[in-house]
Amino acid sequence: MFFHTPDWEMTLFKWINQTWQNPLFDILMPVFSSHTVLWTLAIVLAAIGLKLGRAPMTVVLGLAISIGASDLTCSLIKENVGRVRPHQSVGETRFQQSGAWVTLPEDFTATKLRGSSFPSAHAANSAAAALVLFAAYRRKAIWALPLVIGYSRIYLGKHFPVDILAGWATGLAVTAVLLPIYPAVLGRLRSRWIR
Repeated sequence: MFFHTPDWEMTLFKWINQTWQNPLFDILMPVFSSHTVLWTLAIVLAAIGLKLGRAPMTVVLGLAISIGASDLTCSLIKENVGRVRPHQSVGETRFQQSGAWVTLPEDFTATKLRGSSFPSAHAANSAAAALVLFAAYRRKAIWALPLVIGYSRIYLGKHFPVDILAGWATGLAVTAVLLPIYPAVLGRLRSRWIR
C-alpha cells in the first residue's frame, strides 16, 4: 500500500533525526529503544514488585496481556499497510548499523517497496504498559515512558512521527478494551489453581 508522508511529518522527522542530534542522545536513545533493555527492566521490576507486594498479580497479568495484544495488533496492521521505514527510504537519515551511526546519502533512492514502519510497536507497547501502570498507581510520571520511547524511535531513524502517534493510539485502544477484564481473568485463574 502506498503511504503518503505529508510535509509537516517529514519536517518533524528531519528535525528530530538530523537537526536535534547530540552526543548524549546518541548514547541514550538506543538504550530506550533496546528490546533487551526494556524486557529485562520489565521482568526485573515485575519480580521485585511481586516479591515486595507492590505490584499485584493483576498488574503483572495486565501488563503481559496488554503488551502482547498491542504487539499482535501492530503486527497485523503492519502486514496490511507496508510503510517503509525512514532509514530505508529517506536520504540523510541517521541510524545505527552494527553499533555505529551511519547517515544515508542525500541522493539515496529507496528500492524497498514494503516495510514495517506503521504503526510503531515500541510506541504501542509502551503506551499499553503506561495505561496499565497508570490505572494501577495513578502516577502521571508514568506517561514519560511512551514519550521517551516514541521520541527514541524517530531519533534512531526507525519510524516517522505518524507511526509513533498511531502506535500510541493502538496501544491505548487495545488496553482500554482489555483493562476492565483483568480482575475477572485473575479471579478465574486463581480459582483454577486453588482447586
